[in-house]
Amino acid sequence: MSAMFGMPGVGAPGASAIPQPPKSRFQKFMESPLYTIVVNGTLFVAGVAFIQSPLMEMMAPQL
Repeated sequence: MSAMFGMPGVGAPGASAIPQPPKSRFQKFMESPLYTIVVNGTLFVAGVAFIQSPLMEMMAPQL
């Protein structure tokens, strides 16, 4: 394959990939699917707690 259509730094003879600094544990966690599950679960629990709270009763009284 022609080097014209390749990705820069990948497979080029004599060229090495640009070294990346190691990722922190938090950065690895944020890139994992578990982060999405935790965020959505937390928002769900907060929403249920808000709906069940007396504050919601004050905002939407019985008609």
